[in-house]
Amino acid sequence: MKWEAKWIWDNSGPHPRNYYVCFRKNINIDEYVTRADLAICADSRYVLYVNRHHIGRGPVRSWPFRQSYDTYDIANLLHRGKNVIAVLVMHFGVSNFQYIEGRGGLLAQARLVEGGKERLIKTDSSWKTHAHTGYRRNSMRINCQQGWAEVYDAGNAVDRWQFPEFDDSSWEDAIQIGEYGMAPWTGLQPRDIPMPREDEVYPKRIEKISKVLPIGKNISFDIHPNFFPREQDSNPRIFSGFISSIIMSPKKMNGKLRFPWDNWLSVYGDFSINGRNYCIEGQREVEIELDEGDNFFLMDISGHYHGLFVYLNWELEQEIEFKAPLYPDHEFITIGPFDKNAIINAGEVRDNTIPWDNPCYLKLKNLKDVDDLIDFKSWIHPVSKEHSTSDNVYMSMVYKEVINEENVLDRDQNMIIPNDEYTIIKSPEMGDLEFILDFGQEVSGYIEFEMDAPEGVVVDFYGVEYISPDASPQHTEGVNCTLRYITCNGKQKYRSIVRRGFRYLFITLRNVREAVKIYRICTLMDTYPVVQSGYFESSDWELNKIWEISRHTTKMCMEDTFVDCPTYEQTYWVGDARNQSLINYYVFGAYPISKRSLYLVADSLKRSRFPESQVPSGWQSVLTAWALFWMSACFEYYEYTGDMDFLRELYPDLMNASEAFMACVNDKDLLELQAWNMLDWAPMETPDRGIVTHQNAELVKALRNVSSIAELLGDTKKSNQLKQRAMDIKKAINLHLWSEEDQAYIDCIYDNGKKSKNISMQTNVMVYLCDCVEGERREKLEGYLVNPPSGFVRIGSPFMYFFYFEALMKIKDISGMLNEIRDRWSGMLKEGATTCWETFPGFHEKYLTRSHCHGWSAAPGYFLGAYILGIRPLKAGFEKVLIDPVPCDLKWARGSVPTPKGRIDIWWENHDGILRVKIHGPKEIKYISQEGIEMVFI
Repeated sequence: MKWEAKWIWDNSGPHPRNYYVCFRKNINIDEYVTRADLAICADSRYVLYVNRHHIGRGPVRSWPFRQSYDTYDIANLLHRGKNVIAVLVMHFGVSNFQYIEGRGGLLAQARLVEGGKERLIKTDSSWKTHAHTGYRRNSMRINCQQGWAEVYDAGNAVDRWQFPEFDDSSWEDAIQIGEYGMAPWTGLQPRDIPMPREDEVYPKRIEKISKVLPIGKNISFDIHPNFFPREQDSNPRIFSGFISSIIMSPKKMNGKLRFPWDNWLSVYGDFSINGRNYCIEGQREVEIELDEGDNFFLMDISGHYHGLFVYLNWELEQEIEFKAPLYPDHEFITIGPFDKNAIINAGEVRDNTIPWDNPCYLKLKNLKDVDDLIDFKSWIHPVSKEHSTSDNVYMSMVYKEVINEENVLDRDQNMIIPNDEYTIIKSPEMGDLEFILDFGQEVSGYIEFEMDAPEGVVVDFYGVEYISPDASPQHTEGVNCTLRYITCNGKQKYRSIVRRGFRYLFITLRNVREAVKIYRICTLMDTYPVVQSGYFESSDWELNKIWEISRHTTKMCMEDTFVDCPTYEQTYWVGDARNQSLINYYVFGAYPISKRSLYLVADSLKRSRFPESQVPSGWQSVLTAWALFWMSACFEYYEYTGDMDFLRELYPDLMNASEAFMACVNDKDLLELQAWNMLDWAPMETPDRGIVTHQNAELVKALRNVSSIAELLGDTKKSNQLKQRAMDIKKAINLHLWSEEDQAYIDCIYDNGKKSKNISMQTNVMVYLCDCVEGERREKLEGYLVNPPSGFVRIGSPFMYFFYFEALMKIKDISGMLNEIRDRWSGMLKEGATTCWETFPGFHEKYLTRSHCHGWSAAPGYFLGAYILGIRPLKAGFEKVLIDPVPCDLKWARGSVPTPKGRIDIWWENHDGILRVKIHGPKEIKYISQEGIEMVFI
């Protein structure tokens, strides 16, 4: 595209924090418009309207130097007379795990054919702009992985600004900030995947109605602007420092100080009130004592953080107030940081520690009197009111007293039925009214609702994934899965702009003084557009249900890339996506999302020596196994699609990654680098420094796969070099990492030369799966696959089970795989799961699993299609296909497997050991069946 538009912005500066700004362009049209294509891009995100109609949102996650833009056909929305293009731009101001901070900006241009003549509409200083005052900027982050929690005050918002008749004469002119190609968006490319589909999904029922009262006083603030004012990345940090305040109490009293999230308890240190020391030691709440009048509060918040947010809930008999020492117009101060460091594990030797002996830090730890803070004034900064709030929705929804439960009547359910009826909510005599809506399944998307209300009603939304049979919700610790909406007067409709994943939606109405009518509440399910090309059904109903929750999990974890989960992170984790791609190939056949995801990883090599672990992200991190899985996933993508152009384009990046890893092979021919070296949520010994066995095996496989790509592309010399290097590493694994005493491969050799004590199933599975073992040792490992020794570290996650199942397939133990699926995944079904969990029960002490929808856990979606239906490609792109169903104990099975050439349908039945198979599929595919199969084409 030839870009003539200018990048525009307003006067808020390049990095406004949690900022929402409106842009408008009025267009007068005299003739009939036969064509109108609008291309648009924004940093960080946009919502597009044409003549008040919501058109779309974007852009997809991108590296700034290869920024993606979207194109819309808007011809049918334009008419003679006055028209308007309106854009809401949200700028984060900081990086997260989906976005790298660039600067605020909007770029758009539309080519119209009007009355046979072409006309160009483009962003420039003629556009009008105004800060959107409806969104409160002092809200907290959802978490470190995502953007900001949504707090919208409809009574303070500019109304109808997306409509053509709106008068924008008082708005400012936009500021032109640069031409096409300006930094940081030095390159633009068109969107390379289809637009998502938005489906209205309504709750299945109202689970419960209760009257509730919030407990305690909530204080939340962001310390990042104080401690790291010019650092906008998302790398974790280690530092030493404090927060402090003067607590003003009306009398002497006792109470509780609560900490809502466990991950804080590992970093928050001790605190003191009036010199009395309190120790958290992993407790969620601590009993405290206040004196009448002013109380000096000092808390050590030193430690290792990813999200620099403070959440405190104070429960006391009477109301307390806060006043910042030295800054009485504020509530809290920060002191420090005295020492600080960004923690980066990117394959380079780096010291990620800090000293803990700073004299100022040590002196402050024992400070008893607020007056002594004056000695540290140069280290003290007030917490800005823009970075602080007492209205944390998450804590208001979690810390509450249930006064009583109400009966759920038919008339109450009108709010979740898509018709013209409504639910009337009257002012309660005391407290707030809470509704719990059950959507019946995991959903991922945007909340939309319509209501009629007086001004000032506070409507809080909070999504959770699980409620136990005793009605206890599993709170989303670490995630503000919330929305606050404050009503204007009259009938109103709102569509949220933040994506959320949940099954149950809590809705609490506060400050209800007059009747409120709720017409409807739904979720606009927003996922990658797929149809159910893949299909599985068998004589085992439980297995069918396991396949179904695997399919739904995969769909919920398909956004503009694969993501780990729709609730907690929404992050594209590269290693997770290798398995997710294989599952996708069997349940949807949506090849473009796999291709896009693989390309994004390649671009991380412009920043790191090695492929990064989650991209594009403000956290620069290399998880070694994830990088190696990417190299193999590129070859697997070719095997399923036959896309040679893809291999040609990525070949230089694959060679660069191969050479970077080979450069870290030591004089013993073993990979050794400083990075994040985990593989599974289990007590393996995989230190960040040293020689880790599983990743040496994975490197052997990755080099072999890149060697195969080199051979396909005619680069015989490189192919042979990579093969030889893989052979050298394989020999070294067997020479140095085999324990004769344990008759198995050890987990690692530490950087001090000490060998690990643990023997894990994970390490030995990967050595076997990557073909790094032969002879008697191979036979030993095959025995361990069937009967894991009692002393081995067991597999800890559904993610690792994927590789274990792959290993079982190599020894053709299909029954073993099937039994493991039944044993492990049926436990999820018994708890009412509609999606696959991140971990199996027992991994977490407090709850069944953290994430109840995790893409890396949907392995049955792949294995049931590939080995029970028995359809696998024998030649790239399904030119040749193996038909090899294994019935195990099943009487029959039927299903479909998508291919680039079309869908293959299969039906088989087991008649006393004779397998009768019917096949329907593309005629250009060559079908090869195993002996003993009666195959009929229909």
